[in-house]
Amino acid sequence: MSRSTLVLSAILMAAIFTTGCRSRSVLPDVKEVKVSRDTAPDDCKEIGPINGTTTSAKGTQEQALADLKQEAANKGANYVMIKQYSAYGTSVVGVAYECP
Repeated sequence: MSRSTLVLSAILMAAIFTTGCRSRSVLPDVKEVKVSRDTAPDDCKEIGPINGTTTSAKGTQEQALADLKQEAANKGANYVMIKQYSAYGTSVVGVAYECP
């Protein structure tokens, strides 16, 4: 083998290894998490209970819901069935599901 063939082979192998090692997240994005009070579809798999909270005393229901959706995405869920909001709306409880 000539020197140029070896160099070309080394560059090709490096390119294969660096592109082959890239990974993309298998977890859903927060934007993909659907939240509803409706029961999850039958083909969904229950992941478990989750909670969303705000850290501020003046937190809003929307902030608690955003935290809930982030928690769901972190656990691989893309559907959340809301069970209960706190009296002041600073926390929310739901059940996370992974749906096809």
